[in-house]
Amino acid sequence: MKTLQKLSAWLVVCAVFLLLLFLVYRPGLSGGFFFDDSVNILASDAIKINGISADALRNVWNSGVAGPLGRPISMLSFAANYYFGAFDPYWFKLANLFIHSLNAVLVYCLCLLLIKTSRTMRSDAARLHILAVTVAALWAFNPIQLTSVLYVVQRMTSLSSMFVLMGLVFYIWARQQLSWGWSTSLCLAMAWGVCLPLAMLSKETGVLFILYVAVYEAILHRDFTGSLNRFAKLYLSLLVFASVVLILDLWVGPASGLLSGYNARSFTLVERVLTESRIVWEYVMMISLPNLSRFGLYHDDFVISRGLFQPIGTLLAIGGLAASVAVSWLLRIKAPIISFGIAWFLLGHSLESTIFPLELMHEHRNYLPSLGIVILIAPVLMSEKMKVPAFRLLMGCCVIGFLVYSALITYLRADMYGNEYKRTQIEAEYHPDSLRAQYDAGAVLVNIYNRDRGPILASMAERHFARANSLDGTYKLAWVGRLQLDCISEKSARSEVYEELRERIAHGKWVPNDRTVMHAIADMSNAGNLCLSREQVDALFSSALQNESTSLEDRTVAYSDYTSYLWIGQNDYQAARGILEKSVAADQGNVLNRMNLLQLLRFLGDREGVLNLYADLEKRDLDPRDLARFQAISGELRSEGVVRDEN
Repeated sequence: MKTLQKLSAWLVVCAVFLLLLFLVYRPGLSGGFFFDDSVNILASDAIKINGISADALRNVWNSGVAGPLGRPISMLSFAANYYFGAFDPYWFKLANLFIHSLNAVLVYCLCLLLIKTSRTMRSDAARLHILAVTVAALWAFNPIQLTSVLYVVQRMTSLSSMFVLMGLVFYIWARQQLSWGWSTSLCLAMAWGVCLPLAMLSKETGVLFILYVAVYEAILHRDFTGSLNRFAKLYLSLLVFASVVLILDLWVGPASGLLSGYNARSFTLVERVLTESRIVWEYVMMISLPNLSRFGLYHDDFVISRGLFQPIGTLLAIGGLAASVAVSWLLRIKAPIISFGIAWFLLGHSLESTIFPLELMHEHRNYLPSLGIVILIAPVLMSEKMKVPAFRLLMGCCVIGFLVYSALITYLRADMYGNEYKRTQIEAEYHPDSLRAQYDAGAVLVNIYNRDRGPILASMAERHFARANSLDGTYKLAWVGRLQLDCISEKSARSEVYEELRERIAHGKWVPNDRTVMHAIADMSNAGNLCLSREQVDALFSSALQNESTSLEDRTVAYSDYTSYLWIGQNDYQAARGILEKSVAADQGNVLNRMNLLQLLRFLGDREGVLNLYADLEKRDLDPRDLARFQAISGELRSEGVVRDEN
């Protein structure tokens, strides 16, 4: 009877917890798609499934464009969303919130296991459950988690984390059993054989499961058993060996290509590592002392460290990280939970906040690592001082106060994210030096102005675009925004705005975001939202293709967008054909535009040209994404009788 009462009580607590989490995030569920949602979700034809079939699921599996693995599990989840609710962002965000809620429950289970592991913190069951719920709540309601919920594409992060948490719960429970049985074997098999692969196929950061296991074995399980057992020693030795091999491979081996992305960045490898030392501490501040003005979808305004003393905070940040590592090592015996929390947080950032040429800063990178900061409160709440009524009351008030404050900040952020105008204007105000925040604010105002024609909207948009252009002499997208604003308000583009854009496209340093510029020019021209003449658009694409800083891949994408403009917008099929033929001739490995050319020749009825390109593509070793597209085209050609099985 008592067991049933306890179970009922905890189910009520869980229900209230999840209801409050829903209410906090509810205002943001009405928001739309933004930023990378477009390229990963909205632009993916494969996820637009209308029926369940092996071919449809295979196409979804191979359709991912993010990460080296394509993140197929995440893509399947997006396809499921589309199947049941089309591109309604509400249901996408609600699914994200469901995953986050499930993760909160898993964090509770994990914390219960972690705290039980520590000999220095064992106490009565009720206090352990209360502590685990407290840590889970502080983690779930922290404002830094918001982009992993309301920024749809970051389901990749939360879904991968869900499988990591599941795997850790299975693994740690199995390791804590005193005897080996079928249930232990099953849990270990689930952790390593199911959860780890699913985590990595949701997002590559799932590989951090291996490091989280290492932290557990080296610190908490050691505390649980009294010493490092044979398995832990073998596991940690193999991990050290694998790390050395990986570093050598990244330095001189085939994997060194992973670092080639710095050619398109505004910072070097050394500058990134130096900057990340400061960013990690910024993350700590955002988690432990959340302030609404610190947060934002974009953090491209974070100052890059150009040296140890530029700024001086770089040296201090590195010293602080070194001290944190030392503290974690020194406290591994006396205060294992503190040691574990520090190590968990730092290792959680070892993939996305170190040497790889990713963007410098994003809040969603703290989704799981933030647990390391939150769990540091556990030793305080389980200390002997909690038996003193006054101290217990003080700590209770502090924890509840911080939890309410965090939930309030998260609610305010969710309210912002439920309205594009509100989100973009507030974030532009909080981040005046962010190119993306300023451009987003201007672009949303242009869209509203296109509908409502309020003069003040045009003035506000112009101000945001001007601010973005002043921040970076090579930035181009805001100039496209100004052209669009001209076309809406004046029905013609100002020559000085057009010329400045053409000059930046022709001579400005080319960065990954500039592919978006050319795509926007083609799409907006095709939709009639950009009032440029054919000659003007031709000149813009010619400038892009002649820019010496563009890579071969940049030019391939520009050729593809130029073809879209000529084919769809201008109905000039021969000009489009000429552009595609020039593109494939310039790059023998160009698969994208070979397929585009095949489709154009198919449209023009050039059977011989179609068969020649088809035969060429059939012989190539295509990556999964290109193969999926080729197989779809092949199926259409077979149904039309253009190719047969013997071909």
